[in-house]
Amino acid sequence: MKKIGNQNFRTDLFYHQESGYWIDVHNNIARIGMNPLLQETSGSFVSLKLQPKGEAVKKGDSIGSVEAEKHVGHLKAPVSGTISTVNEKVLENPRLINTDPYGKGWLLEIEMSRFDEEQSALLSGEDNITSWLEAEVAKYEEKGWLATP
Repeated sequence: MKKIGNQNFRTDLFYHQESGYWIDVHNNIARIGMNPLLQETSGSFVSLKLQPKGEAVKKGDSIGSVEAEKHVGHLKAPVSGTISTVNEKVLENPRLINTDPYGKGWLLEIEMSRFDEEQSALLSGEDNITSWLEAEVAKYEEKGWLATP
């Protein structure tokens, strides 16, 4: 974990910069969640709907929708494949996205079908992730999107 701004971030994962998701890859399975910066600027999550297990998705397809205090919108797949697991606990309690984004607050798992092709669009490596997150935090602070401690 690395503290950047008010949040702790894991730098051992992949990040999809456009969506703000983190992606933990084991074998051919991608566990997907929202990074702490995204959840901090969205406010408390109150509703979450996810596509069902077994649903085939292409990168960019809708994998569900979310409603938070400051944000309502669709969730887009950061990789292509088939949804292999949906986190039922986060569906029952969407606040887990806020309180435990890297633990119990993950969204779903996708058995990837095109990772070799899609991996280059994901950010990885501690230095790359740290630089990106520092720039994102600075941008969000400049716009007044983050609470000051």
